[in-house]
Amino acid sequence: MDILHILYLMFLFGSLAFGLEALLLGLGGQLSVLYRRDRKRVLKMASLVGLAVVGSSIATSAALGLGPLYFCAFVLVYTLLASMVLSSYRKRLIKPERLPLPPIADMEIKKILQKRGFEELVEEEKD
Repeated sequence: MDILHILYLMFLFGSLAFGLEALLLGLGGQLSVLYRRDRKRVLKMASLVGLAVVGSSIATSAALGLGPLYFCAFVLVYTLLASMVLSSYRKRLIKPERLPLPPIADMEIKKILQKRGFEELVEEEKD
């Protein structure tokens, strides 16, 4: 087995790390929010992005007939490209949660209206 094939296998096994790096760069500080909501989804996305980064760098370096140093450079370049693509999909991936407001009792609303000087509105509702 050639040393280059061993390098390819090492990078393929470590592709999850490259995927997480691309997600961190692309989504910024919001990756922790996405991870907290759905861990399996984040790990699946990271492994797919990592495999795409490593696979495309293997294909590029093999097609051009370049050595291991260029392969490592392609991995870094494709990681940055993947992070740019992920940053454009940031709003689709991370949707803000809308927290439901607790119900306010009618008495609390009347007190708030009276405190702010809208006693007329409270009296009109009684009629």
